[in-house]
Amino acid sequence: MDADLRSRFIEGMSRVASAVTVVTTDGDAGRFGVTVSSMTSVSADTAKPSLLISVHHLSPACEALRRNQRFCANVLGGNQSFVSDLFSGRLKHLNEDRFGAIKWHRGATGAPVVDGAVVSLDCVLKTALMWGTHIIFVGEVEQIELSTQRSPLVYANRGYRRAVPIAPEDHQAQGADNQLRVGFFITLGPELVPALIADFANMEPSVDLRLLEADHDDLVEQMRAGSIETAITFGSVEDPGLSAELLCAPDPHILVAGDHPLARKSRLSLADIADQPMILLDHPSVRRANAALFERHGLKSTIRLQSPAFAMVRGMVAQGLGYSIVPQKPHTKTGPDGKPIVAVSLDADFPEAAIMALTKNSDQRGPLVEAFLEKCRTHFMRK
Repeated sequence: MDADLRSRFIEGMSRVASAVTVVTTDGDAGRFGVTVSSMTSVSADTAKPSLLISVHHLSPACEALRRNQRFCANVLGGNQSFVSDLFSGRLKHLNEDRFGAIKWHRGATGAPVVDGAVVSLDCVLKTALMWGTHIIFVGEVEQIELSTQRSPLVYANRGYRRAVPIAPEDHQAQGADNQLRVGFFITLGPELVPALIADFANMEPSVDLRLLEADHDDLVEQMRAGSIETAITFGSVEDPGLSAELLCAPDPHILVAGDHPLARKSRLSLADIADQPMILLDHPSVRRANAALFERHGLKSTIRLQSPAFAMVRGMVAQGLGYSIVPQKPHTKTGPDGKPIVAVSLDADFPEAAIMALTKNSDQRGPLVEAFLEKCRTHFMRK
């Protein structure tokens, strides 16, 4: 095979998100389990539903699956990465008794059903096909167990992820005259949103206001999908169907611990901090914005720690573990534990730090969106 084609295929497939499944079997050939990422339905409309799994031919589970003629595909929940690591062989010290390390019970076919899996599909093996280095097993489902856990464990970009809805589940009819669905960038909430919402609620007390906090990219997708009517976020968007209005110009600041040597400065440049350890708020849009900021100045940040939770970032900054960049001057000057944080103005061009209102184009906006935008304009003007 073309080596470059193979490596690009492997890299490409690493970016494809897939549910994590532990395939188990038990019978005359013994009890085995193996973690796979290739499990999919074949048909729901045959005599019994069918699915397929793919297992490397050198896996000890392969021969057991073939001889036992049964298997259970256990789709793991978002809190079961331990189970995935266990049956992928990463936890060597538990290899002798993997099933003793988890809770499980027997299914209809006798195959082990992993407790807490999102769904377990207990199957009778119908056919097996060798293809390259893997054996494809097709089974017919005898029994299905569904748990209360609905968020599966996901593997993508060579790491575990948890599948959660971008927008909250909402079973009420959308589009009511008094309903307004608004998205906010996730860090705007604690300091800016409550007062804004209070102002708007006082002005429009009958409005049914639905709020979504998410990263910039997710907000844009929800705007495109029509799940929200407007979003307050950082940065702009290139989409002919969306309009972006500036609410607040960039005002970037560097957050450092109260006793940090840089805390005594009145202004800082990127060159002052480039070699210092950085605490990154780990969201895709923030990562891109920070990378662009440093690249424009021919510099590169030194990321020491990262977290998707802004409270965690502030806490680590307050402990003196590094600095963080915020797009606007913060109101709060302490970490979650009360330790002082100092915000020093950053002397750098940072257009991604502007607070923007995203809406549909003006001819598609309803009166509630217009009213909310007007309230945002006055609110951020006061800020």
